[in-house]
Amino acid sequence: MTDLWSSAAIVDVILDHLSDAVYATDLDNRVTFWGPSAARLFGYSADEAVGRPYGELLPYRMAAAGDEDAFVAALQAGRTWRGSGSVRLRDGTELWIESTVQPVRIDGRVIGSVSVSRDMTARREAEHRLVAQERFLGAVLEVMGTIVSVLDAQGRIVRVNRAAQALSGRTPAELVGRPFWEVLIPPSEVATMRARFARLTAGDYPSVYENHWLTAAGAQRLIHWSNTCLTDTSGAVTHVIGAGTDITEGRRTRDALDGIEAVGQLLASAGPTDATLDAVAERLTALMGYRYVTLVLRDGQLWRLGAQRGYASLPVVFDPARGVIGRVIRTGVPAFVADVLADPDYVVGDALVRSELCVPLRAEDTTLGVLDIEAGADAPLTEDDLRLALTVADRLAAALLLGREQLALRERVRLFGALTEFARQAGLVRDPEQLWPALADAAAAVIAADIVSLATLDRASGQYVLRAVAGVSDAPVGTAVTPGEGAAGRAIAERALVILDALPRERFTAAVQPYLPADAMAVAAVPLLREGVVLGALVFARPAERGFSPLEQEVAALLGAQAALAVANAHLLAEVSELAIHDPLTGLFNRRHFDVALELMVARCRRDRGRTALAAVMLDLDHFGDFNRAHGHQAGDTALRLFAGVLRERVRSSDLVARYGGEEFVVLLEDCDRDGAVAVAEAIRATFAERAIPGPEGATLHATVSAGCAVLTPDAPSAEALIRSADVGLFAAKRAGRNQVVAV
Repeated sequence: MTDLWSSAAIVDVILDHLSDAVYATDLDNRVTFWGPSAARLFGYSADEAVGRPYGELLPYRMAAAGDEDAFVAALQAGRTWRGSGSVRLRDGTELWIESTVQPVRIDGRVIGSVSVSRDMTARREAEHRLVAQERFLGAVLEVMGTIVSVLDAQGRIVRVNRAAQALSGRTPAELVGRPFWEVLIPPSEVATMRARFARLTAGDYPSVYENHWLTAAGAQRLIHWSNTCLTDTSGAVTHVIGAGTDITEGRRTRDALDGIEAVGQLLASAGPTDATLDAVAERLTALMGYRYVTLVLRDGQLWRLGAQRGYASLPVVFDPARGVIGRVIRTGVPAFVADVLADPDYVVGDALVRSELCVPLRAEDTTLGVLDIEAGADAPLTEDDLRLALTVADRLAAALLLGREQLALRERVRLFGALTEFARQAGLVRDPEQLWPALADAAAAVIAADIVSLATLDRASGQYVLRAVAGVSDAPVGTAVTPGEGAAGRAIAERALVILDALPRERFTAAVQPYLPADAMAVAAVPLLREGVVLGALVFARPAERGFSPLEQEVAALLGAQAALAVANAHLLAEVSELAIHDPLTGLFNRRHFDVALELMVARCRRDRGRTALAAVMLDLDHFGDFNRAHGHQAGDTALRLFAGVLRERVRSSDLVARYGGEEFVVLLEDCDRDGAVAVAEAIRATFAERAIPGPEGATLHATVSAGCAVLTPDAPSAEALIRSADVGLFAAKRAGRNQVVAV
């Protein structure tokens, strides 16, 4: 036991399991030691690294000018140096690392150094994203019409936006760093404001109040404030953030803003739903006394009615070429019409209307909608109403922007969560007759639609056949779908996502027409493409007024890819019993043998209760269909055979390599963890990328491969889970740009 657990053995174990890279260099910066962790991080083995100059092996760049001089000076003085920078790996990618370098002394003389480096690429990218987000929020803050001020816990001004500067008549240099009560508050209100600030910093927040600001010109402006506080991890207040509106023009403005504040918060948190928009219209009429109020919001290329008060009826969709509303939509310029009968653009909404004002809801240089207010001859609108409407519009635009972002974020989370569940459900069903309705039902759970239909290719006849229709109990499954006809036929023929805003009933496939709930339907039809072959189409249909958003279109395309994979897998499973143990083209094991061997390996892992690791690597030649079309199938066959040879070269004799189907291959690695699988996959990828492929007429061709890696996990110790996880990694590698390895 003493020998087994000697100091050297313990050090070897520690070095082998460290996540941080450990290596050593001499005074000439040549590598003298290269630990296993360094090999994992940098992609070079000890044999490749030891003896080479570090800068030649991994060309590096310090994070800041002067760091290299500081590093050399510290090393020569025998001091520890810590810093960061980037190195370029053998494939040209840049890796950001954080390093601690300790000089090594013998007899008081520095002979070299030992370095410990950590991958900080993800942290650096996160920091860059935070900086970008901070700039974005700063830009939004600056363009907002609302007054915004940020104070520290002592009441000193940290930041004010442009609106605050304009109102106070003071520059940031005159404001920042000074207590706000010294520079902005009239002397008569200083004691009250200091007491109010003390309550805020003591935890009495959020708060709403009014106070006066003293401008540089000596005028007083009445400001309505909403304040909240930021706290540290202990709960202590670090900053007070105030959003204010100048309500000097009248108390009606304050009453209106009190109401808009509440619905604005609701709009920002819940988004522009029918209920929140209706609440906005109600507050504008109840608190401000306006009889006619209209909110029109942008929805893609359309301008839809959000809410209205006072009219018997209004169009659901507004034409931007007509009316005062259309003029404001086109120009983004507020309009005040004292006499609507004298305005040639005016469109009558109510015969009693005599004056109108319309203001755009703008944020980030984009018109999100318009607020339109009309009045009769008994209470004509004035310039004060226009100023009030502009203030309300600023609040609504900011809340609307935040609300839309909240809705979009929630919808994205929901859709991609549902997409993940779709992939899981699709992977559970193997029998084609059960798979068709399962795919249609699962797709309907991802993208809401009245009807979701699935058509797939019948391999025996070569025709496309309607397999399942979610939303129709007695669907005419089994009928033929002709390429080019109907939404499904167009998606199949065009091999691309087809979006139709209002497809008439008669242009649907005849078998589906009787089941449509409306005469015109919004349609999203996505082809099921796999390995260059159109395996079918998924079609989503719902009434025309509910078009498909860009996010839904994006998810529909991903659904098509997942469904195509499920359909392709079903076809492969149907054929597996007809195949022999080896693939005739590559000489590798075929899918049939792979499936049996995989189950045996998984069973062995279960018996060992996790002591034996098992990893899978799914590999797929990138753009192989394009390669075949460009260079011919003989060149494609040559590429497949050559890639099979690379697989044999780069794996152990104990590993299982199989052609999974088409240009897709799989490797099973026993006694191999995730990092080991990634290393093997990366070696395969790099080797194949460099390998020349003989082409027609003596041409030299090249191709690349993408790979997904996964390991058998104790919580899901099944063959299906292992391969599905690896395939998810492969799918991610494809989506991320191909010619790379992704582990899940």
